[in-house]
Amino acid sequence: MASINGLYIKGTSKTPEIEFTPGLLYISGRSIPEDSVAFYQPLVRWIEAYLSSPEKFTKVNFKIEYINSGSNRFLFTILKMLDKSFKEGLNIAISWYYESDDDTIKGLGQDLQTFIEIPVNMVEI
Repeated sequence: MASINGLYIKGTSKTPEIEFTPGLLYISGRSIPEDSVAFYQPLVRWIEAYLSSPEKFTKVNFKIEYINSGSNRFLFTILKMLDKSFKEGLNIAISWYYESDDDTIKGLGQDLQTFIEIPVNMVEI
């Protein structure tokens, strides 16, 4: 099994913190980058490489505070990639964290659930 290094990107006021390690994908914070393609392309490439030789179990945590439409598109792309692997037998668990008073982020998590077969654990914080 090929080993893949982790990917860490420190969060800023416009970009989320990214912490990808084999078996755990974590995206947290605000996602309103100037150029969502430039920001998310390395993430998509890392996930593609990871999914070619994944761990037996992969946990995915989303703790999004705010997200723009450009980032939304990439979030959807990432979820579809994970869902394809899930349908092929990969054991994946997704947790979607949202503030109790944030109906927008809660609603986004619920909307994204309708497009994938992976069960999404909605976690109120």
